[in-house]
Amino acid sequence: MKQLFIIILDPNVNSSLLRAKIQELGDYYNIYGNQYVVCADYDNAQRLYEKLVPQGMPQTGIVIFSAPVETLKYWGYSDKGLWTWLSNNV
Repeated sequence: MKQLFIIILDPNVNSSLLRAKIQELGDYYNIYGNQYVVCADYDNAQRLYEKLVPQGMPQTGIVIFSAPVETLKYWGYSDKGLWTWLSNNV
């Protein structure tokens, strides 16, 4: 089942590897440089974290929130690209 994940990276972390892995997950949108929304087939945020930060890799500053796309509600102000991405992917 597809879920929407919000991934927030610590802005002080060298995250080029994490950014590349996020892009491999599926449909994603980068918000404000260190925040991503991803629509992907993962059960929960922990499984997605384990995909991004495999066991044995040093822990890094990353927080992941998830919500089922069927019950997702959102509101706010951002650039038009985000709203277009949400309309097309959620």
